[in-house]
Amino acid sequence: MTGAGEIYAWAGAKRFDDRSLFDLVREGSISNGIFAAFLRAIFRTEDATFSYNGDTTEDGRALTEFGFRVPLERSHYVFVGSGDGVTTAYEGEIFVDPQTSDLARLVVRTSGLPPETGSCQATTTLVYGRVRLEGGDFLLPTVARSLVRHINGIKSENRTVFSNCHEFLGESTVTFDLPPDAGAAATAASPAPAAPTLAAGLRFTVRTTQDIQTATAAAGDLIQAKLATAIVGNSKQVLAPAGTAITARLVRLRQFFGGVSSVSLGLKLETIELGGVSVPLRARPNFALRTFTTLPGSRPPRVELGTLSDLEDRDVVVFEFRNVQLPPVISHGLESSWVVIDPN
Repeated sequence: MTGAGEIYAWAGAKRFDDRSLFDLVREGSISNGIFAAFLRAIFRTEDATFSYNGDTTEDGRALTEFGFRVPLERSHYVFVGSGDGVTTAYEGEIFVDPQTSDLARLVVRTSGLPPETGSCQATTTLVYGRVRLEGGDFLLPTVARSLVRHINGIKSENRTVFSNCHEFLGESTVTFDLPPDAGAAATAASPAPAAPTLAAGLRFTVRTTQDIQTATAAAGDLIQAKLATAIVGNSKQVLAPAGTAITARLVRLRQFFGGVSSVSLGLKLETIELGGVSVPLRARPNFALRTFTTLPGSRPPRVELGTLSDLEDRDVVVFEFRNVQLPPVISHGLESSWVVIDPN
């Protein structure tokens, strides 16, 4: 949470991303605002009107319930369904602990959505709890549930759990005198050798080195891999030998139940170890040279290209395993062929 709003990163990433959440997560039911933006919109503006709804008890805990409503003309809530985004009015309930005045739960519901969105209503439920940070107690969301009811009767639900919360702090000291050994240290220091660069168009094959437990895995997990073939430059120089460590990101995990059960997962390459340094790796699947392992007793995995929107994100390879007993374990050794692309 910054002064400009919420910013996001995949779990384990080395920095936050300046892209929209919807650029990171390209499919499924997802909502921004669940960390703090809903609170700001409801409590730090004059957009909402409030009501007292009475007292209630939940799991032996006494709570006071308030209602709120934000009309369409004051709303900044944008819902994106099957078409363009639409601004919608919204309302909900606020549950407060009367003993501590802590916010316990916040429920946000859209008004009826127009038919062109393909959906009827979206409901977001936020559960709050006290978190100890840097010697102080902070009231933060612990669980968020987003539920979208579609016109065709299907419900899409997304559950987000916040854990390991921490505050980023920075301290600085300004000095005007050089330390006594500054000159000697500057003389002795030598620049570290630069890692080799990978030119666009270089091809290579990657093999995963860890199993993927689909029962517990989730989009955002880091997946360890290695080069199955060396990356050779245009001058026939080996830039990265076979066995070089690769880090990939699991960006999609879907399981399908029914007559033909299947599991679909998407991998995106993130880093490669070059010259002892982990550097970003931009590559796209080289579909002309694909080779994949299969699960025992299953059909060979099918590589899905997806919609035209999916193809805009060309640095993800999607594997689909059919006729498997769910949830399967995807054994290590899953191979895919790639080609380096221009990072710009």
